[in-house]
Amino acid sequence: MRLFGKIRCTKADYYVVEATAEEPAADEDGDNAEADGETKDPDMEEKGSGVNKYSYFVTTSPFAPWKRLPDLGPSHIMAARKIKVLFSGDLEKDIICNPFFFGKEKHLLRAQIARITQSTALVPKGTYRLNEESDRDIDEFVPEEDSKIDPMPNTAQAAKLETWVHFNASILNNCRTLHLDPPEEAPEGFEGEWDVE
Repeated sequence: MRLFGKIRCTKADYYVVEATAEEPAADEDGDNAEADGETKDPDMEEKGSGVNKYSYFVTTSPFAPWKRLPDLGPSHIMAARKIKVLFSGDLEKDIICNPFFFGKEKHLLRAQIARITQSTALVPKGTYRLNEESDRDIDEFVPEEDSKIDPMPNTAQAAKLETWVHFNASILNNCRTLHLDPPEEAPEGFEGEWDVE
């Protein structure tokens, strides 16, 4: 776990902690998708990968209970890209905006955290490489054993843009970090030969 940061709100600020995602389980308050009666988006990235690589916990006071934010579906990211809303500090507050946001403040908060995480994590170039043993998981990096950056960059090198690379995969236009695999069978109404490859 690590402190992600503090998000300013109109009534009570959020303190956010980032944790390694584990198997879903109902916690004491029942704060998971099944307990909340939420339906799982079929296009949602699995827990531990993509935008759901980490789990996030929030509280409005270090002395108050922590609540886990729900896993993220593409529909929430798509809507979060189109709206601007001030957070209130109430996770269960309805988001009133145009275009309409289907979810509560906890869903919008989780979507904005994912957008920040996927676009702002930087590492010095040459310190990590893609895991070649991984089948498709593009955001799985391993430390580069023969790193050319040893020691780490000094102040003059760190000031240059070419010294840095993004660590996390970007969120694509489909609101995921990976494209969906094509269906095995041709869609209805398709004419011609269907080749998945």
